[in-house]
Amino acid sequence: MRCNLRSACLFISLFILPLTADAGRSGAVKVIERFNATLLEAMKKADTLGYSGRYEVLEPVIRDSFAFSFMGSQSVGRYWKGLTKEQQNLFLQTYTKWSIATYASRFDGYSGERFELVSESEPQNGTVTVVSKLVDVNNEEVNFHYKLRKTEGKWRVVDIQISGVSQLALTRSQFVSVLKDKGFDGLISMLKDKIDGFSHGTGR
Repeated sequence: MRCNLRSACLFISLFILPLTADAGRSGAVKVIERFNATLLEAMKKADTLGYSGRYEVLEPVIRDSFAFSFMGSQSVGRYWKGLTKEQQNLFLQTYTKWSIATYASRFDGYSGERFELVSESEPQNGTVTVVSKLVDVNNEEVNFHYKLRKTEGKWRVVDIQISGVSQLALTRSQFVSVLKDKGFDGLISMLKDKIDGFSHGTGR
């Protein structure tokens, strides 16, 4: 498999409820089920679709599954309030494209992998954790802790934890550093360069 989202298993927090075969699927679980199914489709058809085709397959589902407005604003920390409305809109558009492009680039092959849903937590302060794992042909596992909240009446992902580390926190650390050193234009330029690199097979 050529998927680059490898990590050790995650620490499963308290109040996690195992998912059984006959368990009713909640709205949050259904979001991850749909997301996983779409990722798997893109992986299985990776070579036929190419990067642009994978992007087209993933885009509508990722846009519907992730709370990009929340995640984008959080990813720039205190700088968000200092941006003009036009800058905020431009950033969110670019951030969303970069996020989708990352998945289209990294899930670029299939070697018998499968996704399995592991558990769903009870809501804690409005947040539900759905644990999903990617299992390869050698039964090696990569675990993802999806944090979901209701946004505009729909469950959406607001963060992913891998090896107990918040991916949103990692992104914020990187983005804030760029904003501090190169300003808003520098951040937009960095994201556009990454998107361009993904489309040409040179970005990671």
